[in-house]
Amino acid sequence: MFEQQKKMPRRRVASSALQTDTFVVSGMQGLKKMVVRGAFKDGEVRDITILYDQAMEGTMDPLVGRMSSAFVPFAAAGYAVAGAADTARRKVEYGSGVVVSSAGHVLTDRNLLDGCNVIAIPGLGNAERVATDVLGEIALLRVHGARNLTPAGTIGGAALGDPGVTLLGVADPQTQGGGADVSTVQARLGAPAPSRPLETVPAMGFSGAAALDAQGRFAGLLVLKAQVVAGPRGAPQAAIVPIDRIRNFLEANYVAPASGGAGVEAVKPSVARVICVRK
Repeated sequence: MFEQQKKMPRRRVASSALQTDTFVVSGMQGLKKMVVRGAFKDGEVRDITILYDQAMEGTMDPLVGRMSSAFVPFAAAGYAVAGAADTARRKVEYGSGVVVSSAGHVLTDRNLLDGCNVIAIPGLGNAERVATDVLGEIALLRVHGARNLTPAGTIGGAALGDPGVTLLGVADPQTQGGGADVSTVQARLGAPAPSRPLETVPAMGFSGAAALDAQGRFAGLLVLKAQVVAGPRGAPQAAIVPIDRIRNFLEANYVAPASGGAGVEAVKPSVARVICVRK
């Protein structure tokens, strides 16, 4: 398998290393930078391939080593699945964010950022956390040097009415074959509350996704909240922070409201992947 990976079509290998039960291959695949990390156990090989544009190397090069090292090809006995009670946070965790200003402000789920040493938004650069709302549910990031971004429309945004919403986010690479496409998921709202619960929890990576109403207007932000129950901590509950709270939060942090179109295609340019890297 190690030799096969080095001889894959369109690959130019810059470095490679083979140990007793692991291997690493790095270089170029076509016009993209490439890192492959594999592991061998009980007659089986499992590997992860990371590909990214050369234009993103300033953002990705410092992260790719940690990302590949966080790959767990063979889970130990008793290893908990993602989202299960009391699961340790992943070393590299993926979520979504919504651009809310042309100057580089991005809104995301505060819970996603717990313990982050590096926060990165591919294509834009590293981000810093500027503020957290009083309820500890949403966080405001800033990517310095970013200009001419397309913000989601917060002027005249819709209140949550109909039970059906469209979630617009970037799913975890594991669920889309290593890709970074913005995709949609249909969801239903639960009973009215300050943060409107969802009946189901979306796939990994949608934490911080935009919620659109039936007319395609930006209506809120998806967050994951720990359930308050007796005994061991349960799986997180998904909820939507409504647009009126978002507007108040942005105003308190001197981010001017933005206008924007309605519909998935209009809001999609405002949705980005957010990567949290922990030690």
